[in-house]
Amino acid sequence: MTTHEKRWDGLTITRDLAIGVFYAGSRHKTFTLRVPVAGDLIAAQQAYPQGPMQLISIDVYRQQLLALGEIPTEALTVELLRAELAETDLAIIARADEDLEKKLAPPSAASPIGDGSNTPS
Repeated sequence: MTTHEKRWDGLTITRDLAIGVFYAGSRHKTFTLRVPVAGDLIAAQQAYPQGPMQLISIDVYRQQLLALGEIPTEALTVELLRAELAETDLAIIARADEDLEKKLAPPSAASPIGDGSNTPS
């Protein structure tokens, strides 16, 4: 395991796109998304200060993508994703991001485990 992979150990989710991203003659569907960090959004907003929110979102997801099929990391650009990522697949990545955040969220204080009922007997 590389240092890069260890950094994200337990902080990723792997899913499949419905359509996939066409690159180098084939469609790439399996992706691994890491947890977002504060710098992802900042970097995207700096790169596209007047850009629409969807463009900024694509750049944030691009930064979070540790893998997309066999596409080399350096080839995973905003331009590639803008040209080849279907809206359906963008929604799949967004859901994976939400699921990852839920998976990592601490248990809710509103539902303590093992507490008795407050209802009188």
